Amino acid sequence: MTAARTAYWRDYNRKNAAKKREQHAAFRERNKAKIAEGKRAARAAGKVAPRKVAAIRAVKPPVAKPRTDEGKAEALLTLREKFAAFRAKRAEERE
Repeated sequence: MTAARTAYWRDYNRKNAAKKREQHAAFRERNKAKIAEGKRAARAAGKVAPRKVAAIRAVKPPVAKPRTDEGKAEALLTLREKFAAFRAKRAEERE
């Protein structure tokens, strides 16, 4: 669509939004039973799943980063140790 046509339809929809809302509400009012029956049929067919309760996620506490040079050096050593242990465990599993 050209920009002019897009602008025309945007303006048209903005002007007629209230009328469309009224028409939609009137339709829903006239066809309450029909709409309810359709919803019941969809639920019975299993097409509409019941809402699931979201599981509560466990949040890990934040780990403070070391600010001093000694702390950074110590953190690097512990990280190297952890990685070495991980590699050793993987090597054992492969054997």
